[in-house]
Amino acid sequence: MAEAAVQLEEYFVTEDCIACDACCNDFPDIFQMNADHTRAMATKTSPVGKFNPWDIINDCPVDAIKLVNLPMPPKPEGEKVAEVADAGESDNADWMQRWMAVQDQLEPQWERMKRYGMASSVAEEKDRYVVRFDMPEKVPNHRLKFKWAIPDEMPEYKASVEIHGNNVKIRAKLEDEKVKKLCGWVNSFPDGFLRELNFEVPIKSHRLSYDAENHILEVSLEKAAPVEKAA
Repeated sequence: MAEAAVQLEEYFVTEDCIACDACCNDFPDIFQMNADHTRAMATKTSPVGKFNPWDIINDCPVDAIKLVNLPMPPKPEGEKVAEVADAGESDNADWMQRWMAVQDQLEPQWERMKRYGMASSVAEEKDRYVVRFDMPEKVPNHRLKFKWAIPDEMPEYKASVEIHGNNVKIRAKLEDEKVKKLCGWVNSFPDGFLRELNFEVPIKSHRLSYDAENHILEVSLEKAAPVEKAA
């Protein structure tokens, strides 16, 4: 008897895409950036069951990803909460009341952008470029945040830099395990981001600094000395 054909999920990225790289970083088997790095594209299908479609849909901060050829499965919220309860997570007494008091509050779009590394600026100086990121300040509201007694203030991210000539990759990752647990449950809340930048001149070295009071990550990129042409 012939084996049944494997069902494939087909995704589409709408024009709302802001080129944040989140889907390409988290689901590289499906998405990649276009040649101009202005929009993500779903270039491959995915076998049903390999990923939870809700994880893919919720990975996008502007809801630009759609599953186009199959119906979405039921939202996993109930199942996830049940699993957490079975794991023996302790409750704090009034967490439900505190959650209900804020559950209808809208989160600023700017705070979401920070979590994708999009709240940034690049300044050029004589001998260097300076990239500044407004880093997330507040852990997004979700009932599990209150259930697990997670503080409002976002912990510091661990940043790293890779230099390849004119190309620089800046990564920031959450290390706080308790906060990272929320990343699979809260919309538009990845556990880190990657920004790739290309400069007109090669980069020699970098220096990282973090202003904890203002939640500013600064990446100083020293320009390489120009190569003198032989006479």
